[in-house]
Amino acid sequence: MDRSDGAPTRRDMSTGIVAELAAAGFDVPEEIGRGGFGVVYRCLEYGLERYVAVKVLSSEVPGAEGERFVREQQALGRLSGHPHIVPIFTVDITASGRPYFVMPYFARGSLDRVLREMGPLRWPEALSIGVKMAGALAAAHALGIMHRDVKPGNILLTDYGEPQLSDFGIAEIVDATATESRTIHGTPAFTAPEVLRGRAPTPAADVYALAATMYCLLTGHSPFQRRTGEPLEVQLARITGSRLPDLRDYGIPDAICVVLEAAMAIDPAERPAAATVFGERLRDVQRRAGQPVDIMAVPADMSLAAPAGVLPAGSAGSISTPPPPFAATKFRPPTAPRTAVERTRLLEILRHSGRRRLILVHGPAGFGKTTLAAQWAREVESGGTPVAWLSADADDDNVVWFLTHLIEAIRRVRPELAREMGAMLEGRTSDATRSVLSALIDEIHDSGREMLLVVDDWQRVRGGHTLRAMDYLLRNGCHHLRILVTGRSRSGLPLSTLLVADELVEIDAAALRFDTNEAKTFLVDRNGLALDTDEVDKVQQSTEGWAAGLQLAQLSLNGRDDPAGFIDNLTGRYHVIGEYLTENVLDSLEPSLLDFLMATTITGKIRADLAVALSGRTDSQELLQQIADRNLFLQRLDDTDEWFRYHRLFADHLQRKLSQQDPDRVTALHGRAAQWFAEHDMLVEAVDHALAADESEQAVDLVEAHCLNLIQSFRMATFLGLMAKLPSPLTESRARLQLGAAWANLGMERSTQVHIALDRVRAVVAAGGVPDGEILGVRMEVATIEGLDQYLTDRFEGLPEILAENLDESTPPIVGVAASDLAGFAALNRYDFAEVDQWFRSAVRYGAVVGPVLLQHSHCLAGLAASERLDTAAAEGHYTAPVRVPRSADLGIRISMEVGALLGALRYQQGRLDEADRLLRAAGTLDRHAGAVDFLIATYAVAARLAALRGDRDRAEQVLTTGARIAREKSVPRMAAAIVGERVRAGLPIPDEVRTGLLNRPPYRRHDNRIHAVTAELAEDAAIRLLLAAGTPADIETACRRAETMVREIATQYRPRALLEARLLYACCRWAAGARAEATEIVRPALSLCTELGIPRVVHDGGPGIDAILAALNDHGE
Repeated sequence: MDRSDGAPTRRDMSTGIVAELAAAGFDVPEEIGRGGFGVVYRCLEYGLERYVAVKVLSSEVPGAEGERFVREQQALGRLSGHPHIVPIFTVDITASGRPYFVMPYFARGSLDRVLREMGPLRWPEALSIGVKMAGALAAAHALGIMHRDVKPGNILLTDYGEPQLSDFGIAEIVDATATESRTIHGTPAFTAPEVLRGRAPTPAADVYALAATMYCLLTGHSPFQRRTGEPLEVQLARITGSRLPDLRDYGIPDAICVVLEAAMAIDPAERPAAATVFGERLRDVQRRAGQPVDIMAVPADMSLAAPAGVLPAGSAGSISTPPPPFAATKFRPPTAPRTAVERTRLLEILRHSGRRRLILVHGPAGFGKTTLAAQWAREVESGGTPVAWLSADADDDNVVWFLTHLIEAIRRVRPELAREMGAMLEGRTSDATRSVLSALIDEIHDSGREMLLVVDDWQRVRGGHTLRAMDYLLRNGCHHLRILVTGRSRSGLPLSTLLVADELVEIDAAALRFDTNEAKTFLVDRNGLALDTDEVDKVQQSTEGWAAGLQLAQLSLNGRDDPAGFIDNLTGRYHVIGEYLTENVLDSLEPSLLDFLMATTITGKIRADLAVALSGRTDSQELLQQIADRNLFLQRLDDTDEWFRYHRLFADHLQRKLSQQDPDRVTALHGRAAQWFAEHDMLVEAVDHALAADESEQAVDLVEAHCLNLIQSFRMATFLGLMAKLPSPLTESRARLQLGAAWANLGMERSTQVHIALDRVRAVVAAGGVPDGEILGVRMEVATIEGLDQYLTDRFEGLPEILAENLDESTPPIVGVAASDLAGFAALNRYDFAEVDQWFRSAVRYGAVVGPVLLQHSHCLAGLAASERLDTAAAEGHYTAPVRVPRSADLGIRISMEVGALLGALRYQQGRLDEADRLLRAAGTLDRHAGAVDFLIATYAVAARLAALRGDRDRAEQVLTTGARIAREKSVPRMAAAIVGERVRAGLPIPDEVRTGLLNRPPYRRHDNRIHAVTAELAEDAAIRLLLAAGTPADIETACRRAETMVREIATQYRPRALLEARLLYACCRWAAGARAEATEIVRPALSLCTELGIPRVVHDGGPGIDAILAALNDHGE
């Protein structure tokens, strides 16, 4: 449910229902909707820390409405699980017996809200929604459910932008025995003609409604919208007897018009026979128009075509955690053993694969998939084509970690690509996946250079978001990026689509099996076994050419005087043989070596000193080298024999064996591993093994010990990833961990989570969980975090008293820098630029302990103050201060991009437009909600002004639309005023009510707060420009009066930049009024000053008519 299609209906709620919902686990209920049979509340489901919508049956509703309530919950329950139908979480009754059910809370509202706020959708977007809704209706129809009220208001948007069909309250479940008279339900403008005439609703009626909905999405209004003063019966007569208004008049492609006209035929027999047919017609339009073809999710037995979709906008999931530090071996193929056989037969297939975009090598474990991939990679690389290698593992279930690994792999061979994407991912929100992959694909394509990406062990990835990310990469990639994937199955990849497009080369288990010649090469030629042709043939047949089976057989045959008896017993399918051969290999090993293997496989990757800690064997280096030389499933990961990795099947089998024999030893080994990794600062591994050893307290202690360092080095998301692994009951009572969680969530602008963490800190302090000597420091840190949270949304008024009174040399660096920044921002708001500089020096003193990364934001504030006082050189010095940000510092990367946005705004003023464009576009790739308001204004308002200057009105419109949405969602008036001002400057339309509000503003008066002053001045600037555009003598006179007032008011303060801009605008007003000499006299010193400072665009942007004034000065030789 959503609350945003109208003002919240805040009525008095009885204390009874509040208490009942709270008792059921739903806190702070707020009424957001009310209908004939129920009330909808937005509640915090505190058990899961999420907002949900709870629909409660009104106690006073009549029987028929109660039946509607039950019918809706039944319909939603039967359809739960469909990706484009609102799911129902649970159904229950309150303590007083009132039924209720729980659904998601849709903060983004419905498509009706989108239309009202943003206007009609682009036709590709409407097509995509139509396909998805067709699938939703098909699923409902398959269960005999007619929706009967499909319209924009009943299609809600998830947090990830995906549409979901809602409101089944009037849905009809087909009942052949029903004989009651029929009442017309639904919304007339979207109801099929035959239903309005009293006929029973059918799937064709829902198809009509969906087509009418798409018409509305494309035009902004329904096809038979009720006209002003029109009686209802006249509207109904138009619906039942008139042709569909022609969509071609709106510039809609003919193919779409034809499909919608058929779907809205007056005679239902002329419409598509089913929702799936309608959806397929829409998909066909997408296909023929070169658009991504969306998946139409329908029940399995109804599927009409192979899936062919695009990555959903929300598939990045919620904000995610970054990968832990990764070993270089993840990004290169394993070293080939000396006995490896060149798979010439398979390589020949790959040589003839042409430019097909996907090579899939799949088969059971041990079939030589990685070996083949490595051989092909080496051959491709030898031909001059870069090869990126990525070994997938369970961490890649996290889509942000996967994308970071993917980008790291590519950058290792193509360092010019994706320069900022990998680190930027850590501060991104739900739309990151598609944005990053699209940008990556575009960069590779634009480079014009081919490359191969190998993704090994894809079967280890099961996360839905990561699978969809790979799906998107494969569907939307180009021929400059060829991908080879190895895995144990064909699942999780868009194979049908690629096969139809002739973009797939597949090597399966049958092809991977060693034939007799290859088996002979391996057993006899490479390993020196004295086997005749028949014996080789028997081994090949018994193992079915399974590479691992051949290797196991070779190990067992080594040293046997009579191999025939052993070979004769090799029977059964490969999974049976695998167990048999593994046992035979292990049984042939000396007990001390087997014990060493069992101890050292606990960590997967191993090196000598770690093996010593686990096994107690001081000869571990020699043993590891011996095991690798004997091909006992141990691979060298480097050329120096430092790190090794056990074959996963081998390690897993040994660990299962050890768990059965001595489970206590397994626990002890995990404990030793945790200690070793902790001593070597490999925090993630240390935590994992501590948890595996059932040492949760130790794991919590480890994270707590590293918390401050992680936060001060801006590895915010890494910290949150570790916190997610720990048991919540143990972390909630640790003030330092909760402060770390508050800092990390603050860096990602998750305000709700910030306050949850701070509340826990206060609870720990109140419970005596913080030593007396540390309480003041904790409270100062809490105040700092709260102040920063307010600062990010322009609501910070001044430095908290506890910080002003207690900042000293003992204050931790991160608190000292942040508190100094808050004090500097407060001084900037008072126009006390000298004090801003003092606080910057204070931040530098605190930051000297931990390095310059922490000071990036301090430079931003000092640069803003310098810009306000027209000290351009100082501002440029701050914005270009050399700061090397480690790639692991996720938040540091984001702040460096914010600095880049402010530098981009300065470069624009300097007339260095290409550089400004590059910087502002880079900033625009960040999370659309991230950053303080000054950064967001530079990113969207200045970027739009630059685009308009260059004649790119489409980009200007796009950037401003995004900026307006952010200003609205973050409730930031200053940014909203900046966006409106840029629309006025560019001559783009603004809503009538906004125009009216600007023209009826009271006269400008000075403000002693910069945020309020800038907000008011932006609005006043826009109003004056609107008056000048009107051009009547009265409007020009009003503009002159308002501009003069603004100059006079600002002149009472020390605000050089604001006064300069106000005077330039006033000069334009006087020029329009005919006072040409006065206008040139005002502009002359401003032009001289801006020329001297090197910021010519400040003059050129002064206002309407400024070019004429400058031309006049030029005519006089000035």
